[in-house]
Amino acid sequence: MVLRPSRLAFTLGFAGLLISGCSAGGSSFEASQDDILGTWTNQKGAHLVIESGGTFRTEKITKAVSLHGGCDQALTTGKWLLLGDQTRVATTSAPKGSAISLMPSGNGGSDEQRGCSISASVQKDDDGMNLCLVEDPDQTCGDEQLLRKSSTG
Repeated sequence: MVLRPSRLAFTLGFAGLLISGCSAGGSSFEASQDDILGTWTNQKGAHLVIESGGTFRTEKITKAVSLHGGCDQALTTGKWLLLGDQTRVATTSAPKGSAISLMPSGNGGSDEQRGCSISASVQKDDDGMNLCLVEDPDQTCGDEQLLRKSSTG
């Protein structure tokens, strides 16, 4: 059976819809720097505080993302960058993006610490904006892992 271009496009689009419907958090969202700043938490007790000036701090981050040995300690503080949607390049003027890179601070950024960097996909669903922290861009989050902005932060 040969699929016509229009039927093929429909089939591929429908398959993409099915796949995207399987992950929590909704669809990708292009956020401003102001959207990102604040305290983000999840049901399991993870806390991520994204501060102006490009710094962040965390508590119980392994309640939101699986990390390899020592990275939970390395990622207690660090620097963050908002990444542009298409190019995945950090922007500095009027930054907007759908991903955040979290890089550990301390001792000049050893090779081991650089290996602890993680990404956060910025998404939006019916409950609002959320962050899905991942070591690998192909990973997804379940509802219990998603970080949502705290009303107090």
